[in-house]
Amino acid sequence: MFDKIFKKKRLRTENTWVFVDESGKPEIFSAKGENLVKKGCASKYLVLSSVRTKNQLILQQQVTDFKLQLLKENTLKNYFSSSYGLDNFHASNDFPEIKKRFYEFIRTLDIKINVMVVEKTKCYSNLQTDPGRLYGFMAGQLLKDICHKAKHTEIVFSRKDSKLKLRKELEIEVERVRLNYINHHENLNNNFKLTYYHNPHYTHGGLQIADYISFAVFHVFENNNYEWFDLVSDKIGCIRDICNKKCFTYRNPPKLST
Repeated sequence: MFDKIFKKKRLRTENTWVFVDESGKPEIFSAKGENLVKKGCASKYLVLSSVRTKNQLILQQQVTDFKLQLLKENTLKNYFSSSYGLDNFHASNDFPEIKKRFYEFIRTLDIKINVMVVEKTKCYSNLQTDPGRLYGFMAGQLLKDICHKAKHTEIVFSRKDSKLKLRKELEIEVERVRLNYINHHENLNNNFKLTYYHNPHYTHGGLQIADYISFAVFHVFENNNYEWFDLVSDKIGCIRDICNKKCFTYRNPPKLST
């Protein structure tokens, strides 16, 4: 009994790294006020995925080793050229055979995956007109109930932009959602530390995994395409379709009509 109690306490003191990436864009309206979603010029959905690990160095090494393994395989050598050297995994750019192999690899990893699905035109009106706030609010919804699971959680967003203002606005929105959640759940331990980072997609394998997960789930909701999702669905802990108040798991997968 003592060993079990000690183990639970020790787990709460470990550091955790969470990598976040998305598929789809948060924009709904153009600068002229046109609804880009209704015009078919913007995605209907925004999907955000988090990949959680207790050891980001091991995860990075695993992804690097797997990439090197693929580069050495004779059956794949025709895919690689000066224009495509598999510098990093990116679901929208990689060849189908590469994607298939990487999804199969993801299933072998010791990671936790959660996904947030946003049907953009069903969001609050104040979020629909502010893409940055929409993204930040939904990122906060994704992260709010996993940040308290370790003494120190380091959250890494996949961000191309380098503007400090945009990064701070994202962090402020995430913190606003998180603190509101904490205030309504007094039983949660609030004695923990969070650190935010904003890194390009190629800098860590965790971000590349989050990209692949978002890509697979996005194509289910946006295009009713399960090709990639079926390869990795049993690795995803939970998919929250927040605007439609639905939650999907491996045993209760999303089933969309055509």
